[in-house]
Amino acid sequence: MIESTRRFLNERLALHALDYQVPRVTISVKYMLGGLTAFLLLVLTVTGLYLSQYYNPTPTGAHDSVLYLITRAPLGDWIRTLHFLSAGGVVVTVTAHLVYTFWRRAYKKPREVTWWAGVLLAAVIFLLIVTGTVLRYDQEGFEALAHFVAGGNLTGTFGRFFTDSFTPSTSLLSRIFGLHTSLLPLVLLALIGLHFWLIRHLGIHTDAGDGAGGAKTGVFRTHTTRLAGFGLVLFAVLGVLAVLVPEGIGFPPVAGVEITKPFWPVLWVYGLENVLGAWGMILGPSAIFLFLLVVPLLDRGADQTPGKHGWVGWLAVLLGILIVGLWAYGMFGEAREHVGM
Repeated sequence: MIESTRRFLNERLALHALDYQVPRVTISVKYMLGGLTAFLLLVLTVTGLYLSQYYNPTPTGAHDSVLYLITRAPLGDWIRTLHFLSAGGVVVTVTAHLVYTFWRRAYKKPREVTWWAGVLLAAVIFLLIVTGTVLRYDQEGFEALAHFVAGGNLTGTFGRFFTDSFTPSTSLLSRIFGLHTSLLPLVLLALIGLHFWLIRHLGIHTDAGDGAGGAKTGVFRTHTTRLAGFGLVLFAVLGVLAVLVPEGIGFPPVAGVEITKPFWPVLWVYGLENVLGAWGMILGPSAIFLFLLVVPLLDRGADQTPGKHGWVGWLAVLLGILIVGLWAYGMFGEAREHVGM
C-alpha cells in the first residue's frame, strides 16, 4: 500500500525530479539554513493569512481587532504568538545563513546574482518585520508608524508614500497593511524563486574542506527530507513556546509620547537613533545592505578560500561589532524620543 502510494505520487507529481545529485555535505544543518528560512516564511504566510481575516486596518479599529483575535478568535492567541515567534526565528536563520555564506565566500563568480537575490530577500524580511510591528497598533506599533512618517518626511519625494499627504482616501495604517500583506510578499516570492532557480542551475557552493567538497555523492531528495524533519522539530518548539509564552499587546496608543522600544531585531537601529537621531533608521540599514550588495564587487580575486576575505572581511567584522554594540545600547539604554512625537 505504501509503495503503491509512493509510486502513484512519483508518477503524478514528478517527484523523481528531486533525485538529482548534490554534494553529500549538503545534508548537514549548516547547509539547511536557507531552507529553514524558507520553512519559517511558509509558517509566517499561513499564520499571517489567518490573522488577516480578523484584522481591521484602520486607526479606530486596529487595536480592538487584535484584542478580539487574542480573546475570541479560535486559536487566535496561539496563532498570533506563533507568527510573532516565527518572525524572530526567521531573523535568526536568515542572519546565520547570510553570515555563513559570506564566510564561505559563496558570492564569487558565477554566483553573484544568487548573493544579490539573497541580500534583497534579507532586506524585504527586514521591511516585513518593521511593517508588521506597526500593525500591532498599541503604543509600540503607533510609535513605529510615527517613525515611518518621520522617515518619509526626511526623504522627501522618495518617502512620500509613508506620509499622510500621499492620499487622503486611505490611512497610512491601511497602506502599510497592504504593503505587509501583498506587495512585500509578492516581491519576496519573486526573489525566492530567483534564488532557488539559480541554486538549482549553478549548484550549491561547497568547500574543499567540507568532506566530499564539490563531489556529487548525494541526492536532493535526501536534503529535502532531512530539511523537512528539522523544520517540523523547529515548528514543534515554536508551537510549544507559543503556548507557554503568549505574546501580549499593549494599551491603545497615546499620541505625543515616545516611550517604547522596538522588536528585538530592530534594537540596533534604535541604538543608532540614540546617536544620530531619526536619520539613524535610514542611514544604518541602508549602509549595511549597500555593503552586502557590493561585497562581490569588492572581493573579486580568484582565491575562494573560506575566511580569506582580506580587508573586506575585516570591514565586515567591524560592522558586525558595531551592530552588536548598537543592539546592546538599544537594549539596555534608556528609552529616548527620536521623532518628536
